[in-house]
Amino acid sequence: MFFNLKFKRMLIKWTEDLSVGHETLDQEHQKWIAILNDFYQGLKDGKSKEKLIELVVAMLDYTKYHFASEEKYMKSINFPDFDEHKEKHDFYVTKITEFHDKIKEGKMILSLEVTNFLKTWLINHIKGTDQNYARFANNI
Repeated sequence: MFFNLKFKRMLIKWTEDLSVGHETLDQEHQKWIAILNDFYQGLKDGKSKEKLIELVVAMLDYTKYHFASEEKYMKSINFPDFDEHKEKHDFYVTKITEFHDKIKEGKMILSLEVTNFLKTWLINHIKGTDQNYARFANNI
C-alpha cells in the first residue's frame, strides 16, 4: 500500500451550479470530475504508486484536452478575457505536471494537501472563471 488516509466526502458531485450552459463543455467538465473522483478513489483504496501515477497522467491528459476545447470555444465567441483565462489553464497544467514529476521521482508523496488543491482549483475554476465566458456567451 502506498499510504493510508482517512477521507471525508472528498468526491466531487456534479451539480447544475457547475453548468456553463454549453452541452459539450458541461459534458467535458463532468468527465473531468469523474477522472478526479477516480483519482480520489485510488487514494482511498491505497492503490500502488504506479497506479496513482497512471491516474495523475490520465488527469493531466484530460485536463489538456479539455482546456484546448474550452479555449477553442472562447476564441469562437471572441471572449475578451481569453488571455487571462488561458493563463489560469496554463498554471493548472504546470501544477499537475510538477506533481506528476515529483511523485514519479519519489520527491513527493500524494497527500491530502495535493488532492485538496486539485479539487478546490477545479471547482473554483468552473464556478468562477468559467462562468465568466458563460455569462459573456449568454449576452452576445
